[in-house]
Amino acid sequence: MDDPLSDGRTPFPEWLPPGGETGALVRRIDWGRTALGPVAQWPGSLKTVVALVLGAGFPAALLWGSDLVQIYNDGFRPLLGVRHPDALGRSARDSGTAAWQVHEPLCRQVMADGDAVMLSEQVVDPSSGDSARPLYVTNCYSPVRCEDGSIGGVLVTVIDDTPRILARRRQEASEARYRALFESIDEGFCIVEMIFDGRAEAVDYRFIEVNPAFGQHTGLVDVVGRRMRELVPEHESFWYQIYGEVALTGEPVRFQRRAAMLDRWFDVYAFRYGKPDERQVAVVFSDITDEVRTEAALLAGHVRFRRLSEGLERLSRADSSAELLEELLRAAQRLVGADGITVELDNGRFRCIGRGAMNGAVWERSHHPLVARVADWTIRHCRTAVIVDVRDDERVPAEVLEGVSKRGLVMVPVGGAIPTGAVGAYWLRPHRPDDEEVAVLEVLASAAGTALARQLASDRLRQSEERFRVLVEETAQAVWEGDAAGALVVHSPSWSAYTGQTFEEMAGFGWLQAIHPDDRARVEREWRVAVAGRRVFDTELRLRHLGEWRWANVRAAPLVGADGQVEKWVGMNIDITDRKEAEQRAHEAALHDSLTALPNRRLIFEYAEHLLAAAGRKHSQGAFLFIDLNRFKPVNDLYGHEAGDRLLQEVACRLKAGVRKEDIVGRLGGDEFIVLLPYLEQTQEAMNIAQYVVESVSQPFMIRDAEVSVSPSIGISLFPQHGMTVDALIRAADLAMYQAKHCSGGAYCVYAPDLEHRDDMSTTVEGRLKQALAKNTFALHYQPVIDLRTGAVTGAEALLRFAGEDCEALGPGLFIPVAESSGLIGAIGEWVTAEACRQHVAWAAEGLEPVPIAINVSPVQFRQRRFVQRLADILREGGMNPASLLLEITESAVMDNADDAAGILASVRALGVKVVLDGFGTGCSSLAHLGSLPLDKLKIDRSFVEGIRQDPTSRAVVEAVIALGRTLGLEVVAEGIESGDAFAYLKAHGCDQGQGYFFGRPLPRDEFARQFLGKGRGP
Repeated sequence: MDDPLSDGRTPFPEWLPPGGETGALVRRIDWGRTALGPVAQWPGSLKTVVALVLGAGFPAALLWGSDLVQIYNDGFRPLLGVRHPDALGRSARDSGTAAWQVHEPLCRQVMADGDAVMLSEQVVDPSSGDSARPLYVTNCYSPVRCEDGSIGGVLVTVIDDTPRILARRRQEASEARYRALFESIDEGFCIVEMIFDGRAEAVDYRFIEVNPAFGQHTGLVDVVGRRMRELVPEHESFWYQIYGEVALTGEPVRFQRRAAMLDRWFDVYAFRYGKPDERQVAVVFSDITDEVRTEAALLAGHVRFRRLSEGLERLSRADSSAELLEELLRAAQRLVGADGITVELDNGRFRCIGRGAMNGAVWERSHHPLVARVADWTIRHCRTAVIVDVRDDERVPAEVLEGVSKRGLVMVPVGGAIPTGAVGAYWLRPHRPDDEEVAVLEVLASAAGTALARQLASDRLRQSEERFRVLVEETAQAVWEGDAAGALVVHSPSWSAYTGQTFEEMAGFGWLQAIHPDDRARVEREWRVAVAGRRVFDTELRLRHLGEWRWANVRAAPLVGADGQVEKWVGMNIDITDRKEAEQRAHEAALHDSLTALPNRRLIFEYAEHLLAAAGRKHSQGAFLFIDLNRFKPVNDLYGHEAGDRLLQEVACRLKAGVRKEDIVGRLGGDEFIVLLPYLEQTQEAMNIAQYVVESVSQPFMIRDAEVSVSPSIGISLFPQHGMTVDALIRAADLAMYQAKHCSGGAYCVYAPDLEHRDDMSTTVEGRLKQALAKNTFALHYQPVIDLRTGAVTGAEALLRFAGEDCEALGPGLFIPVAESSGLIGAIGEWVTAEACRQHVAWAAEGLEPVPIAINVSPVQFRQRRFVQRLADILREGGMNPASLLLEITESAVMDNADDAAGILASVRALGVKVVLDGFGTGCSSLAHLGSLPLDKLKIDRSFVEGIRQDPTSRAVVEAVIALGRTLGLEVVAEGIESGDAFAYLKAHGCDQGQGYFFGRPLPRDEFARQFLGKGRGP
């Protein structure tokens, strides 16, 4: 095909957006020379999609017609690379790229099937340049239909996945590096989850993850997911306690301790891992058994080691391991006469040093592969390796010989039964050493091993002593000594500096006077027991320090002489005030609600049990107030959980301000609170406090610059009248609270025994409601709505009917509150809507003239988030004309939150459904809000209609509502018309419609159809 680019002969199409550089090229193309033909002949669908592509802010392209002619935007150009601009206006298959071999079948599939297809994580190389980085994209292929319904082309939209995929790859690489480190370290490593009992004491832990070295150090296998007590039932409690403290406080610890289960010593570092509430601890440990045992051997037999080292004076005089190695190299070089000496410690992992014969300089570098291989053989076999020529020895593989100048080699193990390294002599030519050379080297290596072990142990001993010194200086507030009887006999400046006592004051047992009076007798008793039994003394107490009492951990041990008798006692005090305060804070946090700082359920129950026990002894009386907030959930849903939390905090403040000093306010959870009132003189005091709480909490709150309101429902139980156990009293108060909620929604109620029967009745009704929903045994009855001017039937109100097990109908006043409190009202309301729609369609199918049907909507159902969406779904599925459905919403449901209600009602009317404000006049409607609500009708409550004849107030309200409806352009419906006088009065004053027994009772569907459908009927 010829190049379609022209000089702009095609007129500028008004429907085409600018489209940047690509848009300019589209305007320059002579489309008459392409497979699409002149622009004037393009179908509307093609023009629309071209305009969409050029105006899109994301990469997009259109492939049109059987030739899949391409039109794309500026965002799509980087994906074409050098193929732009030649690709514009040409068939996509002309690109000839390998990528098109993938895309073309998908495009053909979309045009054939009419279904969109996605292709994820495709690699696009936008150009052939070395600096261009590939792109990772997801393509979406969507069909484009012509006016006749056929598929004219494919719309391709592109999502750039490059940042996400590159980030994922970086994360995978990072995790791989972490895993490699985790798997390769020599120290044992594990992550454990601590398990606590009811007293917050650690009693076990579960393994979350371990590295390979863990099993090598401990001998435990297959531990992940299992508890330590399952693996080692007799494991010492110390490990649980110290790890539990790390999990709770977050303070890392480092210590050395023997694990009795393994008879091994470990150097352990433990720290909290992850979030505090996960209570996980990471533990890094290494086996130091050999070092500990060496230190013990050195401490017990220093004389023996000194005598063993007399024959090697220079080695014994070495002050450090570095000097010892230097002496070892010098002695080996002088005695053996080799070209060089090499020392490999722990198979090269610790250190490799050597001395050459040429200049005598000591070198230190990574071990050579040849030396490392021979040293490894020597250490593994605990034998001396004598190699005359490394090139002819089967123990030396060929791959370690490249570039090696060494030929003869003798390698001797260093250490005891388990070598820790090797010392070797090498020659630059093949060399067969005589027995004396080998023997001298073996003696030297044996002595060096002993000296090296001693030196390393001495280094560690000095480190241990230094650590002890630092520990004492940095953490111990006092170090002291006592005689065999336990009396303080050695002057302790640190004790004096801490407690302020002179030596004369502290001597003997005078030190007891520095202890808190409440602890003094206990400490003296424990100290005398420890002295008498010659056991370690370990206790916690409070000491006087600079005018305040501080907690200290006091630990003392007896020093036993050669005769087996106690010579003296040495003790140390460590200040643990911060830990004790942290424990106290943790204890307080465990007993208080974190949001409101009120006592939580656990503390309330503990306090209530003590309160009832005291009341029983003193024959006093008191009360429990169980408080639940009404309309809290709408606040939470509308303003978010943060606002809900703030509201609960404000309620807590008002509750605390509204009770007596001796009363306790607590939070049970959610929006439920409890108040314990001890020591009541009269039970009326409980009612007075409850009334004050109702008035206080019902006042508006300012949350996020918005005024919100809730009200409390309070149940009151009295003791001893209603019980003397916490469970019984809370249950009684709970029953009374629900009675208060059902009565008025914001008041209090005192427990009475008949509430037990009502609670049983509610439970029974709830069960029957669930059964009716499952078996579809509800029914709707229909009551006619009459035009008061003409007498014609203009509508019907659908009323739910529900029978009990004895087939006796249960009134809505009984089962509707149960449905609302149990959460079933939403499902029941949807059933009513669906059944009314189904019946309306069925009457029309029978050839009748169905009238609009009104259904009642519960306030609970009205506030549900998906209320409007479910209503739309039911109308669509039932096939009912929305204009034939009316929703009756109570005044209280709307006015609880008029702004939100207005939005919901507007969405309802957008569906075509009419809205009736039910029970108007019984609430506290604001006329300002009423004028802004999207309504169709006002419904006068039956209480005013029934009082028309004898009550002037009722007549005034009825006339005002009719006038208000006329002003707002709303139809007015009166319900409860049961007499001709009421009918005549309403008709004379301009009421539009009415319903009641005067016109007809609610009837089953078939009876209603026979009496009222297909004809008008007057009174």
